[in-house]
Amino acid sequence: MSFPRMIGGVSRAWLLAAVFVLALPALPAGAQGFGGALDVALSVGSDGAGLEAGRVFRVTARLSDPATGLPVENAHLAGWIRPVDEGNVSCADAARSYFVNQGALPRGSTDLSRSLYGVLHDDDRLAVVDWEHALASANIRAITGLPKGARDIVALTEGYSFAVRAADGAIWRVAAAEGTEAERLPSEVTEVTSNGWLRRRDALVSPAGDDFGLPDGVKLLRPTLPDPDDGRDRGVLALGADRAMLYRPDAAPQAFVAPSAASDVGYSDAARAAIFTDGSATLTLVFEGGVSIAAPLAAAAKRISVDPEGQFAIAWSPGSPVVSIVEISTASVVQGIALNRAPVDQPLREVAFAGTAAFLLLEKLDFVMVVDLEQARRGAVAAVRPVRLGPAVEDLPAGAGPFLVASQRGHDAGAVLALHPDLMTAFPVSQDSGNTTAPMNGFRIRGARPLGLAELNAALKETAPGLHSAATVLPRGGRYEVIVSGGPGNFTSCAQFEVEGETQSTLALRLRAIMRDGAVLLSIEDEDGQTQRWPGALPVRMLALENGWRGSAVTKPRGATLHSVDADDLPGGQVSIALDVVLPAGVSVAPATLEVRR
Repeated sequence: MSFPRMIGGVSRAWLLAAVFVLALPALPAGAQGFGGALDVALSVGSDGAGLEAGRVFRVTARLSDPATGLPVENAHLAGWIRPVDEGNVSCADAARSYFVNQGALPRGSTDLSRSLYGVLHDDDRLAVVDWEHALASANIRAITGLPKGARDIVALTEGYSFAVRAADGAIWRVAAAEGTEAERLPSEVTEVTSNGWLRRRDALVSPAGDDFGLPDGVKLLRPTLPDPDDGRDRGVLALGADRAMLYRPDAAPQAFVAPSAASDVGYSDAARAAIFTDGSATLTLVFEGGVSIAAPLAAAAKRISVDPEGQFAIAWSPGSPVVSIVEISTASVVQGIALNRAPVDQPLREVAFAGTAAFLLLEKLDFVMVVDLEQARRGAVAAVRPVRLGPAVEDLPAGAGPFLVASQRGHDAGAVLALHPDLMTAFPVSQDSGNTTAPMNGFRIRGARPLGLAELNAALKETAPGLHSAATVLPRGGRYEVIVSGGPGNFTSCAQFEVEGETQSTLALRLRAIMRDGAVLLSIEDEDGQTQRWPGALPVRMLALENGWRGSAVTKPRGATLHSVDADDLPGGQVSIALDVVLPAGVSVAPATLEVRR
């Protein structure tokens, strides 16, 4: 086993979990009855002590041609892990069922194509949430305490973790696994980008551990070079005093001369150009070879956001309600948008892209403006429409956010996630969304008020020709089987492995609520619809999904299987009711949603 070498006390590959590969035998796909002249070698691994419940490990699949031994590239794989003792379906039948049911998995399975989300709360805690199989509810996998005033949450895919900045500027890392504690990084680590690049004094370290020199007077780092398959940014731009440097994995840095007062920079790989704003109403494009073009904007702009295809850029400023849509190939503004009608007459807070649209989150977090970039052309009316999230938010602390996530899980679907802290809900927003978000389509968040959101997408990804890898964690011990498939009519390969740790079973319950005679009657049911006995009076939390009202109460017994709370204070509309207790390990109770008519 090899270890990353150290530079000034900092591991060059600090983002990578230490992996000791437990090689499993190569499994030919044809043996599973799914076609093919293909060799598939699966392996799982953790550290030298073996696989343990709650600890991060890596799954790899190596595809090769059995005749030549050469890697088979550009395969699109699906993968998941299932407990062996919770089903007797064969490997091939499990794969067929997966694709017939559009990726639905049995309870207890772990999807290697899923995302986890880190939610930063105002009580200095970070919750790791799995929403993949829990629409309109929250499935908290872990909660970790953080230093006071933690902000700027980012996800670190390679390390299966999240990073935050404390009030004193220190960077802390939290693994996305139960039972972990926040780890302070060395003091020379001053910044971590949202795609896992690390700034260490005057050097930039890639997620793979390669280090690069930074230009003088670095003002900011911006992730760039999105992968066309999953939207993940692969590189970083560094804006210095007189130039911007573009850093790609496994390539030499590339320099672009920057305007003296440059305030932000973006990059279009399609145009091979860096795009600068400087707070004025002029945009500067610098192409490879040094050719520079200045273009007038519809309004002064301090920020620039480039769409993943590199065709358009949004020039904007925090504090301004006017944006410019720039067509990069012609270096010209094709449309200007002024948000001057109530209630959307407010500045922008964040910008994201998905599909063929730009999403503009407004300052009060009550609206997302959806801009159809396919309709962005000179002389055409801007195709922009508002999507309402909820009531205006007025009291956010400094440094809160991000609230708009360009979801990698929503990359193909053209969707982003917009977090509304007062509704404690993250709403998927797409080009096809109506003019308001449906409460039951949002992902609910439990705990204290959320102040930031980051997506950790650790799906199987081709990291080298024919080599696919994903990081994951399993919550309990036992015997498991990893399944990797190339799709219907293609190969499927499986391998079993052991995980050390407690093997407790899970119990999934559901809270039911009805209105009767001025009271809310509550019952608890299991998966078969059987009503369960209450252990006693329990506290509950209530949240109005339409206006942000929140309340709490303690239930009153009305028999062994029925409890109640007063309904006098409940507002009209949909109200979510959840138990406000710490449940025993392995037990979950999904909240109830009640329609209150006034």
